[in-house]
Amino acid sequence: MSILNELEKEVLNNSESKYYYEIEQQVNEISKVLRQIRINENITQIHIAKNTGLSKQMVSKIECYNGNPTLTTLVKYCDCIGVNLLELLKTYLNETQ
Repeated sequence: MSILNELEKEVLNNSESKYYYEIEQQVNEISKVLRQIRINENITQIHIAKNTGLSKQMVSKIECYNGNPTLTTLVKYCDCIGVNLLELLKTYLNETQ
């Protein structure tokens, strides 16, 4: 078993750590879905930055799960890729239940 697998097992055996781990997994998955939607729509990160007022770095951070964007930032990003954030979250929730 790899060190990463051992650490994951250890984290998942602690209820508080497991809770935070699961939240981070969900946020990571949301980031991946957003990036894939952008790619599917043939929209560049530069286009999003220019049309939302967000920096290209922020757009990249959203997609790489390397930041802590505000809800306003996420709404701007989603609007630019043609996605209603609330509907996206509802869809994600339905898929995970």
